[in-house]
Amino acid sequence: MRGHEGLVHYIVRRQWRGRLDYEQAVHAGRVGLWRAILGFAPEGGGAFSTYASVAIARHVWRAVTLAERDGQATLALTLPMPSADPRAQVLAWEVTATLHAMVERLPAKQRWVVRSYYGLDGWGGSTLAQLGRRLGCSRQAIQYHLRQALVRLRHPAFSSLLRALLARNRRADYLQALRAERRRR
Repeated sequence: MRGHEGLVHYIVRRQWRGRLDYEQAVHAGRVGLWRAILGFAPEGGGAFSTYASVAIARHVWRAVTLAERDGQATLALTLPMPSADPRAQVLAWEVTATLHAMVERLPAKQRWVVRSYYGLDGWGGSTLAQLGRRLGCSRQAIQYHLRQALVRLRHPAFSSLLRALLARNRRADYLQALRAERRRR
């Protein structure tokens, strides 16, 4: 388990979509890793990490689906409770205002999908299927618009102010965002 903990975090970071708390997603990934350990047959000739990554991803997505169905999903774009430190409160408000300003710069359909999916409109988050029914399209179409919006929001030119506020504006951070965007294309 310890030897493959990094694989769990890697898969959760790549596939986690923010509808489930990160720690809950990691826990689900660990359950998947444990199931992979129990079911792996080395005589099959495949690599354990390849076998385990499928089981981990399956358990993470199952946890996300259950959380969305039960309405227990937490929102990834909400900030933690305000602290007593006034500087931290000011930073939290600046980050929130910057995030909302970034979302406002998106094209209309992407802006609506991001607001509705993450609950930024004040009504709480909605599932992809619910949003698809509201727009009269499929869940996959909504997922496409959400993915395009997140790619745009991650782009260094689009998110420079937010990255500066969060001290994530190093060259390595920008290169990582550009690589992720190229992979998605």
